[in-house]
Amino acid sequence: MKKKKFGHIEIPLKRVHIELTNICDFNCVFCPKSEMRRPYGYMQTGLAKEIITELKARGVCEKITFHVMGEPTLHKDFFEILDHAKREKMNVGLTTNGGGLGGETGRRLLDYDLHQLDISLQTPDERSFAYRKAGARTFESYLEGILEFFRAYYVKHRDTAFKFRFLNTRFRKKTMEKRIGEVEVISSTEELRKIFAFWAGRIYKLLGVGQEDRNSAMRGLENLVSYKWNVVEIYPNVFFETYVLDDWGHAFNDEKIREAWRGYCFGMRDHFGILYNGDVVLCCMDFDGNTKVGNLYDSSLEAILSSDRLGKIIEGFRHYRLDHPYCKRCLGSKSFASWLVKPVVSVVGLKVLKPFFYKRTRLIK
Repeated sequence: MKKKKFGHIEIPLKRVHIELTNICDFNCVFCPKSEMRRPYGYMQTGLAKEIITELKARGVCEKITFHVMGEPTLHKDFFEILDHAKREKMNVGLTTNGGGLGGETGRRLLDYDLHQLDISLQTPDERSFAYRKAGARTFESYLEGILEFFRAYYVKHRDTAFKFRFLNTRFRKKTMEKRIGEVEVISSTEELRKIFAFWAGRIYKLLGVGQEDRNSAMRGLENLVSYKWNVVEIYPNVFFETYVLDDWGHAFNDEKIREAWRGYCFGMRDHFGILYNGDVVLCCMDFDGNTKVGNLYDSSLEAILSSDRLGKIIEGFRHYRLDHPYCKRCLGSKSFASWLVKPVVSVVGLKVLKPFFYKRTRLIK
């Protein structure tokens, strides 16, 4: 069956990222916040509502996700925007650092039936929490706030996909560490299993999970390995997910990068992003608006997605060709050997082997 199109993109996409703000109350050393050159700001509430209305009316995406840079719950009209999405019957995903869940923000969120809620724990123990530079928050108060919110939210909204996201640093980024210092969170299979067992144990205690089920779940954790993208359903609709530490398209690298000669990307094929100032960008990894293809204050979304410029970029993606200079750098490499191999790995890994890397493990049936 022929797919429907909106401009040059085939719809519906999996999601559209809406950046309500690029301001964050955390200063994580592994985040490209320190490398961001665009000014800080908030999306105008009217624009956010207009975007949601159009995305829903045109069937552009299955859901919206409040995420690119920044902490979306810091927007002064965050709940007003959520109310609008609810009226439009738009599925909403929220990605949050979790710092406000133990307070008023968390209490108000209990009234919203989100499609998906991702908490970027990233640093799951007291030692690594120091990488977050989260001000006066202690790891214990952070943990307790999140877990208490989870308990209350899960009781009311069992159909919401609730994800706890962890950072996997099995593969160290040496050029990145030259700039920001050592970053080591989950760095081995043994550590991954230990941390998952700790967090799962806390959650099972909150939910009153029986000992037999707990024992079975803990045995299931013994099958996990740390070198890949892990998605573990520890309880119905409750997930642990690991992401390998990334350098955000060589954002922390001052050395010369060989531009990729080919590559594969999900930008404009799986998702795209809209920054707080109205800039439309190719993907959620574009933290600084380098792939801007238009601005919603200058053009309609349909006009931007129908532009010849974007058409050329998308046609290139279809043939594993990179036409945008930022994409060439993002998928580029420092060494000649990596430059030769990386494009092949990106195509085979993301298009062919993704089901293997994204294999979901269910611990409790």
